[in-house]
Amino acid sequence: MRLTDMTPMIDRFSRPISYLRLSVTDRCNFRCVYCMPAEGIKTIPKADILTFEEIARVVEVGVSLGLTKLRLTGGEPTVRADLPVLVRMLREIRGLGEISMTTNAARLAELAGPLRSAGLDRVNISLDTLDRDRAAAIARRDILPEVMAGIEAAIAAGLTPLKFNAVVMRGHNDQDLCDLAAFAHERGAQMRFIEYMPMGDARLDIDDSSTRATMTAAEMRVRLAERFDLVPEPSPTADGKAVPSTGDATPPADLHDPARGWYCRRTGTRVGFITSMSDHFCDTCNRMRLTAEGALRPCLHQDAEVDVRSLLRTGGSDARIADAYRQAAALKWEGHRMTQLVPLYSRREMVAIGG
Repeated sequence: MRLTDMTPMIDRFSRPISYLRLSVTDRCNFRCVYCMPAEGIKTIPKADILTFEEIARVVEVGVSLGLTKLRLTGGEPTVRADLPVLVRMLREIRGLGEISMTTNAARLAELAGPLRSAGLDRVNISLDTLDRDRAAAIARRDILPEVMAGIEAAIAAGLTPLKFNAVVMRGHNDQDLCDLAAFAHERGAQMRFIEYMPMGDARLDIDDSSTRATMTAAEMRVRLAERFDLVPEPSPTADGKAVPSTGDATPPADLHDPARGWYCRRTGTRVGFITSMSDHFCDTCNRMRLTAEGALRPCLHQDAEVDVRSLLRTGGSDARIADAYRQAAALKWEGHRMTQLVPLYSRREMVAIGG
């Protein structure tokens, strides 16, 4: 069977799967409180992590099934040795569109240029606060100067349009929202605020209720109203195009973007809210994940995985890898269940999945 003969992936709720979030490692140079417990995690043996050649093969099959967008994640993807080599291999796959990466930026001062030259299009940078002490408390590392240097390197290398991500936790960094929004705007970027999601044992290090730290997007907007008069950006139509604005011009909205966009009419500042807890966006989800050890995972919050590493290492055909993709798509929930009072959500740490 030729790859071009394969049928595109559609899950059982008629959602096409076109976006793969690819974890290249479960290792990280930070120890963020919302991502892993203080003692860290038991990492995957290096022999069990997919090689660059294995990753490229899985992605190529996925592209034949309709994948057009790829995001490199971790752990922290930049701690994987020779990452630009992988990016160059992926860039050579015909039919693959945007290749982006989520990173903490601490190594971008040295890697931004090589990654851009290899074919990386842009980056999302995790930035939970601009206060050095709070940054050290959240990451359990004193790293803000390295992050700031990485941000400037990303801009200089053209890894844009740049987006910043902040996981907002009540009592940890909720006082920083206005400063973060202004910082992003000064650099022509969107600031995206993420509702804290209780996952794995890391949630026990934040508070024992696993929900008290969650600050909803509505609460965040009240805080931001101190400096910004935010209004919603236009909503996308079913074909992914934005409804024409009747007010100030704004960038087109993306139907599949989990961040719901708002902008300040006075300053032009753009922010997005990822409302995984208060108002999930599962009905437009087009994502699947590939973990560092080679498991296709249909949902970040769902403990369901389909092993492809064994296929790769036992002579499995591309058609069988395609079947693994379809099997994972068929397992995908209609919506996540993190807000239910039953232990159905993921017990794996965020760092081990590739958020």
